[in-house]
Amino acid sequence: MLLNYKPDLTNDDTSNNAGAFIGSLERLIIVLLLSVNQYSAIGLVLTAKSVARYDKISKDQIFSEYYLLGTLLSTLYVIVAFSIFI
Repeated sequence: MLLNYKPDLTNDDTSNNAGAFIGSLERLIIVLLLSVNQYSAIGLVLTAKSVARYDKISKDQIFSEYYLLGTLLSTLYVIVAFSIFI
């Protein structure tokens, strides 16, 4: 779904699937926060992720759109899955 929006990352300095690991960790933290009814803390997780990538997000519009779309879809996926299974 995101492949249509994926920017050219040939000059990216991200090491060996660090982004995938961060995404998995983000989803795990969101599930934990949902399970203890700390819904507002989810915003802190998303903010911390955005602050870490602020420089690249502010300079590259294509990457920022891809990043935002991926983050929102990932968050929606976790919330829907949590709602269905819990």
